[in-house]
Amino acid sequence: MSERERKLLMFFGTAGVILLCLWGYTTFINKRNSVRAERATAETTLKEAELFEKSQEALADEIDWLAEHEPAPEAGEQVPGKLQQLCAAEATRAGMTVKQQKILPDKISGDDNVPRRYMSAKVEFNVTGKEQQMYAWFDRMHSPNDFRVISTLRLTPNRDDDTQIDCVVTVEQWYLPLSNELQ
Repeated sequence: MSERERKLLMFFGTAGVILLCLWGYTTFINKRNSVRAERATAETTLKEAELFEKSQEALADEIDWLAEHEPAPEAGEQVPGKLQQLCAAEATRAGMTVKQQKILPDKISGDDNVPRRYMSAKVEFNVTGKEQQMYAWFDRMHSPNDFRVISTLRLTPNRDDDTQIDCVVTVEQWYLPLSNELQ
């Protein structure tokens, strides 16, 4: 082999080694970047899972409470009437005068195509009574364990009698509809 061929062979050998090193370096960098991206994704997934677990633990008590207190399914036509009768009977028992009572339609905002698990019945009462009687009635009507709340309340002094209070109150009752009534 001549000197010139040796130099050419050394040149190609050196060029090959350099190209091989460059190829190895770029492969290493690409692999390192993909491993970092996978690690970041895994860390994000882990954080989301930890947050989900914490929220699930926080909701566990509420889920247990709901399982204990969930009412039996009822016919939707009967619930507003029963609620109206209950409110009227309790108001009379508390010594208040019921001036007016009416059943309000169930207005739920949002998408009507989404099925709802619970339906609500609302009744509005216009009553007059003494303050202490009024609060006792509110206490009996507002019962979250029975899925019943006072959703609106407006108190005004009675024009004729200073010892009396006029009140307009809306009582709302959530219930499970029968399976054939689900929207």
